[in-house]
Amino acid sequence: RKSDPSSRQNFMDVVGASPIPEKFEKAERVLGDTLGGNSNPAKVKNFVFTLFWNQLCISMGERIDKLLKYNSGSMAADTAALYPALRSAAIDMMGTLQDAFMVGTPSSGAGGTGTIPTDDAIGGAGSSGANGIGSVGIMGGSAGLDFGWAGSSVFGDADDMDDSGFGGSTGADVWTRVDEPKSMESSRGGIGGSSMTRPTSAALAGIFSSSEWTALQGSSTNGRSSSSSGAGGLSPLQRAFLEASSERLCAPLRFMFPEAVAVDENGTAIDVLPHLPSRYDLAKIDAGIREELSLADPREGGGELTMVTMISDNVVDLVEHFCASARGAVSGAGEGGYLHEDDGTATEALLHDVKLCNVMGTLATSLRNAPENTFIAPYRPAHSPQHEEAANLCKISLKPALYEIDSLVKTTVLTPLYRALNRRVSSAIATMHQGTYLEERIDDGAFIQHHLSQVFDNIASNHLSKLPSEYSGMIASTIATYSIYAFLSNASLIRPLGENARLKVTQDLADLELCLEQLVVKGGSTSSLGQMDGGRPYAELRASRNMLFWNGLENNATPAADIAKVVLREAWVKDVRPSTVFHFLISFAPPLLSSPHHSKRMTVEEYVNTLVKYDGSVDDGEASAWMTTLACCDNYHQRASVGGNVGGGGDSRIAAILESLGPELLRRRRNRQ
Repeated sequence: RKSDPSSRQNFMDVVGASPIPEKFEKAERVLGDTLGGNSNPAKVKNFVFTLFWNQLCISMGERIDKLLKYNSGSMAADTAALYPALRSAAIDMMGTLQDAFMVGTPSSGAGGTGTIPTDDAIGGAGSSGANGIGSVGIMGGSAGLDFGWAGSSVFGDADDMDDSGFGGSTGADVWTRVDEPKSMESSRGGIGGSSMTRPTSAALAGIFSSSEWTALQGSSTNGRSSSSSGAGGLSPLQRAFLEASSERLCAPLRFMFPEAVAVDENGTAIDVLPHLPSRYDLAKIDAGIREELSLADPREGGGELTMVTMISDNVVDLVEHFCASARGAVSGAGEGGYLHEDDGTATEALLHDVKLCNVMGTLATSLRNAPENTFIAPYRPAHSPQHEEAANLCKISLKPALYEIDSLVKTTVLTPLYRALNRRVSSAIATMHQGTYLEERIDDGAFIQHHLSQVFDNIASNHLSKLPSEYSGMIASTIATYSIYAFLSNASLIRPLGENARLKVTQDLADLELCLEQLVVKGGSTSSLGQMDGGRPYAELRASRNMLFWNGLENNATPAADIAKVVLREAWVKDVRPSTVFHFLISFAPPLLSSPHHSKRMTVEEYVNTLVKYDGSVDDGEASAWMTTLACCDNYHQRASVGGNVGGGGDSRIAAILESLGPELLRRRRNRQ
């Protein structure tokens, strides 16, 4: 009895304990799947409303799916175009719904303002406007579940698509509402009104993490690949919208990268390079990307800014298809077919691939500028923080597309190109061993100015100038890194290295630094010579100047072990590769101690290429250089024990110094990596 406080039960407890109607069985199964079968659905908070909401979403999904399939899908495109506006309205509704749960508390409000929602904010969908919170009262009640749907529309058959059920009813707790003046009621806007405040980021996070939003989204929460027949809520519409968006984005690709066909005078087909997209084609893709992204802008496309991620995923798919087509349009000549052997100019295959790099660079630039051009530029200087947040989210979502473009260009074009260019640089540097630093030829002029300066100028004018700045900068940095390491490795192998030769090498190091600085600037690199590869190549270049004038062997009475300790205490030793130190010390050795390249029966150029790869990496060759040096020392001891230092010259302590010095240098090198 109601009058008996000891036996009176809560109304919601009574309803929750009663059997679930047959028409809500689907909603109960969805709730059970959500809980994982380990909990009793009846114990869920707001159990009655959760059943109602799940059934509502299931029925909505069935009706949307029927509408998309109506008349063999003739209305699918027009229906899918409604998703942005429908999603925006759904988020506003979810905000007011969460306020309804918290009504009467000081922390309610979708925007986090701590105010009670207005009548029209939650009840604007009703025909009479009497089913808002102000009408149903601050305690909620039966009318609090009425958001414009009533009767059989919640769980009715999808074929029953009439207009009945709108308007709702008046709750039993109308007496709890607070009457307000008509002026205040008329000053408020509905759900779509201009006075409606957009939910904040915190409010959106609460909406998207709620179980009601998950049910409203349906089983395809990401909107990408759900084919479940039980997908409810907005899932079918979202999936149709994304499929239509992807089709619009990828439509221009059908006419790009066509196969080129050519025949000779005898009618025989000959191989020709594929056609590449024009600037008009790329501008069309750029316009399509910005048009699709603008659908997430409430002012431009009527959608919601949180749609940026899902539309950006479609853009990433577009770029992946574009890159797949571009990969098939690469000439495939490789490093051996990019340069003419005589003068190092570009071949037809390289010119084609450079044009492809410009195409990919233009597309990458469009992707980088798309977020700002779509969400910020149209509203300057009055753009909102929400638009800035959407632009930043779009930039993050488009990063996989930019990575795909950079990976394609680097693996198919840039890597073969800089390997071919570094091969020419290596051949030019190796000419220093043709008597350039002999004492009698010391006045012939600077080696860098005669042999390398023109090579770097040709690289800058013939190759780097034709590439986009982001790609030419990478090529210039790789060439500069390789040139420093290769020159120092070659210079350390010069024997004999007299006093005048050291002065000449020091001058050439200064000239090399100047030439490479100019090459990096012409290549458009944003980093200086001292910042490339962590600054290690430039640090070794500067330290090698001090190493060339090391005089630790002047005292003939100093033991080899003490000399090795002196070398380890030198300031320059931490920046110079161990192989460079080994080779430099061998230049002081007797003739019986063979040079490493002689020991391996290789030319200097071939031996240096085992230490310095064409991509500028050097760490892999240090261990092998030490093993080769150790083998040279062993051979020296055998020769010295048999015939002595025949021919004289050199310091006989070098082999012992190398044997004491090598392991410690390699250990320090490994610890710094």
